[in-house]
Amino acid sequence: MSTNRVKVEVNSLKEGMFVADLDRPWHETPFPLQGFYIRVDDDVKALSGYCKSVYVDILKQKSKPVFEKHARFNPDESVVRKNPSNDHQVIDLPPIIIKSPQTYCVQASIKKEVSRATKLHRHVYDAIDHIFSSIADGGDVSAKETESVASGMVESVLRNPDALVWLAKMNDEDSHSYQHSVKASIWALVFGRHLGLKKSMLKTLAMGVLLSHIGKAKIDYELLESSSTLSGDELDCYQQYVQHSVALVSSMKNMDAGVSSIVEYHKERHNGTGFPKGVTGDKIPMLAKIAGLVDYYQELISPRNNSLGMSPLDAVSELYQLRNIAFQKDLVERFIEAVGVYPTGTLVELSSQEVGIVTGHNLDRRLQPKIMVVLDEHKQPLKSGKVIDLKIRNRLKLQSRPLFIKESLPKGAYDIDENQYLLSGATSRWSWKHISGALAS
Repeated sequence: MSTNRVKVEVNSLKEGMFVADLDRPWHETPFPLQGFYIRVDDDVKALSGYCKSVYVDILKQKSKPVFEKHARFNPDESVVRKNPSNDHQVIDLPPIIIKSPQTYCVQASIKKEVSRATKLHRHVYDAIDHIFSSIADGGDVSAKETESVASGMVESVLRNPDALVWLAKMNDEDSHSYQHSVKASIWALVFGRHLGLKKSMLKTLAMGVLLSHIGKAKIDYELLESSSTLSGDELDCYQQYVQHSVALVSSMKNMDAGVSSIVEYHKERHNGTGFPKGVTGDKIPMLAKIAGLVDYYQELISPRNNSLGMSPLDAVSELYQLRNIAFQKDLVERFIEAVGVYPTGTLVELSSQEVGIVTGHNLDRRLQPKIMVVLDEHKQPLKSGKVIDLKIRNRLKLQSRPLFIKESLPKGAYDIDENQYLLSGATSRWSWKHISGALAS
C-alpha cells in the first residue's frame, strides 16, 4: 500500500477527498472505476452501503471544489458556454425510470455477428457520406436511407452488442463528422439496449445521433477544424450547426419528431452549460440526454484534432466526475455499466505481462472481461489466438494467482494495429481463420 494512502472510515469522508481503494474488491461494488473524488454527501451514503472504510490518497486531496479540473468540455464547448457561472453547479434530479423495460439476450456469437455486421458498418458510412454530399451540393435529403441503416444497427446490437463496438475501433479515413456520428450512434444503441429501451425507441435514438451533425455540412471547413479555439462571432457561427441540423431533419418527409428532438438538444448539458438554448436537465428530452452523453464520450476518446484522445478508462473517469454537472448522474452510472471500464476493443496489459484486446464483458464483474491475448509475456505476437474469460478463469482458480488487468494501454501500444484483428484478411501476424477461431473459443 502506498504511503500516500490513509485508511479512513466512510462516515468521516469529506468533499474533495480522493478514494483510491476500498476495503473490498471493486468488482463487488457498483462503483465504475478505481479512484474517484468525494463530491457530495450522496457519495458518502453510497459508499456506506458497501464499505466500512476506504483508503484516501492524501496527495490528490482537493481543498477547492473537485470539479475544477473538469471544467473543460469537448472542443465544441470549451471556449464559451451559455451559463458559464453554472459550470460546476450540481443539479440533482430523480433517476430516469424506463417504463416496461425490455430484456435482450445475446442471440449470436461475436464471431458470427462481426461477420454479418461488417457489410452493415460500411453501408452506414456510405449512407452518411451520401447525406453530407447531398447537403453540400444543395440537394434534397431523404430519411429512408438513414432509417434503413438505423434499423440494421438496432438488430445487430440486439443480437450481440459487442460486434459493432468491435468494428467501430477501425481507423476510418472518412471525415471526422462521419466517424463521430456513426461511432456515437453505436455507443447510444449499446447504452439503450442496456437500459431496456424498446426497439422503436432504439431506432429513433440511432437516427437522431446519426443525423445530429449533418448541419456541419453547411459550416465552413476551417471553422470546423478550429472549433476548439473559436470565440465571438466565429463561435456563434459554428454553433449554428445545431440549428442547421434541425432544419435539415425537419425538412425530411415522415421524420419521427423524436429524431428532431435529439438533434435539437444533443448539445445541451444537465446544468445549463450547453448550447444553443442553455436549458437544464429537466428540460432536455431523455433520448437527447443519452445522445449528448455518448457524443461527449466519443469526443473524449477520439477528438477532432487527431490527438490520441483519452483511454476508455480515463474517459469514464471524466464522465464519473461530471455526473449531475454536465450529465445526469444515473445515466452516467448506467452508461459505464453498459460499455464497461474497458469497452470491447480496448488494448490492455494483464498481470501476467501478456497483452490482449477486450472482446466481451461480464456485467456482474465489469473489471473481469473476456480478453483475446495477442502478445505473450515477452511482448511477442502469438501464432494463434487465445481468449481468456477473466471471470471464469479466476472463479475456477485455474492458477495459483488471480489474473487481472494491470492497465489500459493507449491505442497502438507495442506497435499493435488493432485493425488487423477486426476485419477478415487483415493481418500479416494472424489470419482471419485464427481470429475467428479465437473468438469462437
